[in-house]
Amino acid sequence: MMPKSVLVTLVPRVRWQRSDGTGGSGWPAPDGSPLVLAVPGEAVALHWLDLPDLAPAQAAAAARMALADRLAEADPHIAVAPGSGLRPVAVVAREQMAGWLAEAARAGWKPTAIIPDPFLLPAPASGWAVAQDGPRVLARSTSAAFAAEADLAAAIIGTDTTTLAQPALPDVLPLDLLSGDYAPVTRWQPDRRQLKRLALIAAAIAGLWLGGDLAALLRARSAASAADAELLALAPGATDGTSAFAALQAQAQQRGAAGGLAALAGPVVQALSARPGAGLASLSYTPTGGLVAGVAGGGGEAQALADALGAASLSANTGTTRATADGSISEVTVRAR
Repeated sequence: MMPKSVLVTLVPRVRWQRSDGTGGSGWPAPDGSPLVLAVPGEAVALHWLDLPDLAPAQAAAAARMALADRLAEADPHIAVAPGSGLRPVAVVAREQMAGWLAEAARAGWKPTAIIPDPFLLPAPASGWAVAQDGPRVLARSTSAAFAAEADLAAAIIGTDTTTLAQPALPDVLPLDLLSGDYAPVTRWQPDRRQLKRLALIAAAIAGLWLGGDLAALLRARSAASAADAELLALAPGATDGTSAFAALQAQAQQRGAAGGLAALAGPVVQALSARPGAGLASLSYTPTGGLVAGVAGGGGEAQALADALGAASLSANTGTTRATADGSISEVTVRAR
């Protein structure tokens, strides 16, 4: 089991087990420990697909296309196991995900991960690993996993060999349903002493990444000690951070960032720094669409950011808000007036 973690299973009854071997029925008292929620496999369709090594969002999109004729609803949540080649893909209704997260929240918990309970069984070298609790059976093979009533499980397994196994939280989760729209949001706040430099670096590099997600770039450059080295790597021929920045700024201007993102990124970073409750979840820019900041912290923080940018003579409008595993992300679109 993962160290210092709590495993909560929902069926056939709510029960919990800590990594130290203690456990009980119902939900444990919240204590800040990482919690892995094992949800009923009957509510999750598990498939195995041969997919290349892709970023999580791309892998989910590829799985959605491959499973298009097998999806029971128009827009289910899809989670893909990491790695490449043949691997599990989970499909679950968004209403079901919302229900599990709400149940955990009522008990005072925010799950660190959510897995279908058939993945509490080890993957056998051959045949099926099985565990039975009353009329309910968990089963897992190298390329399938399910939960079902005993008669149905027997029909699916047929004459294949079976090995009894004890459900337990694995050291490495084979798949986590808290991905995509449900992935935990990492909030980023800059050091006040780095604000001006970060804004300039973001604006310069953005010219090379128009239309891309800049959140990772901003986070990667949040340490001033690494900024010059990274700039030098991006600007061959430069001898120091100043000349590297100048070279990147020139490239940004050639690619249309001057007067666009360069005039927007700085005020957004500075406005966010004045809001301790807000965080930057994503940042993207196109010359026609403007800058779109994903703000973590609630709709109120997004509106406060829009108001602050409006006071700075920019046009800022709040947009859609989507729920995540640990709150929400609200979009703020920023353009020059």
